[in-house]
Amino acid sequence: MSVLYLLYGLISLIVVAVLVGLELLSSSYFGIAGVLFPASIALAGMTIPYPVELLTVAIVLVVYLGEVIHLALLRARHKYDLREDGLYVDSGILNLQNTFVAAMAFSDARLFMPASLRLIRRGNIVVDTNDSRHFNLFLIENPTEVQNLLRRTLGHPVVRVESPSPP
Repeated sequence: MSVLYLLYGLISLIVVAVLVGLELLSSSYFGIAGVLFPASIALAGMTIPYPVELLTVAIVLVVYLGEVIHLALLRARHKYDLREDGLYVDSGILNLQNTFVAAMAFSDARLFMPASLRLIRRGNIVVDTNDSRHFNLFLIENPTEVQNLLRRTLGHPVVRVESPSPP
């Protein structure tokens, strides 16, 4: 997850640099832009330098913090545990829902890797069951390996055979 925080932080810094650069560039080269992007404003006896640029930085910062909170909640809300007998999927924070996907009910594991997640070697896996249920596993590290592990583990259920006891 920390890789995603860094990626979103880097994207936010690039967006701030480009937008503030364009605002400063347009205010220095175009006469009308000086009205749209004033160098400073006086507010309650205080002078605020570059108000539009500060507002741009504040908006990008709020969006970044929203994404960080979203990722933290996503991580706290979803937990997965693959065992020999099946997959345990926990979802929720206050209202916890624990679901067990038995190997007998497993149908397939589909992998989704958009370009943004492919850069950081993460992906989303959808586990399908025979009764048409779908379980989403979000932001999985090394998703192709996990997908293969799911298919190997759940695709071949463990069967126990008891030998008849002698009379």
